[in-house]
Amino acid sequence: MIPDHLVHELRYIELRAARRIRSLRVGSYTSPLRGEGFDFDQHRPYRPGDDVRRIDWNATARLGAAFLRQTRAERELHMVLAGDLSRSMRFGSARRSKHEALMLVTASLLFSALKDQISSGVLGFTDQVLDWTAPISDKPAAWSALTRLWAIKTPGRKTAVRPAVQHLLRTLKRTTMVVLVSDFQTDEDLSAFPELGMLAARHDVIAVVLEDPAETRLPSGAGFVHLRDLESDAEITVGLSHEARELYARSIEQRRAELRKMFYRTGVDHIFVNTQRDVVEPLMLVFDGRKS
Repeated sequence: MIPDHLVHELRYIELRAARRIRSLRVGSYTSPLRGEGFDFDQHRPYRPGDDVRRIDWNATARLGAAFLRQTRAERELHMVLAGDLSRSMRFGSARRSKHEALMLVTASLLFSALKDQISSGVLGFTDQVLDWTAPISDKPAAWSALTRLWAIKTPGRKTAVRPAVQHLLRTLKRTTMVVLVSDFQTDEDLSAFPELGMLAARHDVIAVVLEDPAETRLPSGAGFVHLRDLESDAEITVGLSHEARELYARSIEQRRAELRKMFYRTGVDHIFVNTQRDVVEPLMLVFDGRKS
């Protein structure tokens, strides 16, 4: 059962999202994806997994390599919210946990899509797919999906994005906006497998990276702090000093830079969201840029 304080926030978001998020309205949303529309846009090299029926054989003959004919994607999209339910998402240093922030992000997009009559689905994952609701435009179904996301228990489960991406590649048959919501604290080398790039080539993929501020910096003061990884249960004691804080800050920025590089390489739009602040408004900046 979703706790009362979170239900209150979700109901507020239901009202707020209906007013605020207008960039998802059918007919006004413009995906940056080039897909199965009618108007020619450009050619791009063939990638393994692409539909061979889209190969432009004239361009292929001229250029000496397989090229696809790309068109502007259809405007009317389905939406799927893929939420990370791993143990690390249970961490929260102040107002809310990352799992609670995930619920707010998911609710804001679900209710906004519902208002604009866009069918939406929800996928819950850890290192495997735990729950899947196919896209549907129905208010009770949206609340049901939120309730299941909250209720799923995942003892000992780690984050692995690949199984969720593989599931979506197999399942999604039409152009879809896919929003991956996670802290992306995974041992996977996301740039080493092709599925994420394949998903981004076929759909409009956005990564929402949730960050708790307590995970991005060491606390002030002197002495020692004891840290534990929620997914691996590995523990470490760190001595607090100016040098230690600088080293930790550099490691966090390096992780962000590696994530950005991976997202750019695979064609995935992305946004970093502080879980202790307004988690809805930053999403609006992404979708405002998609207005026609």
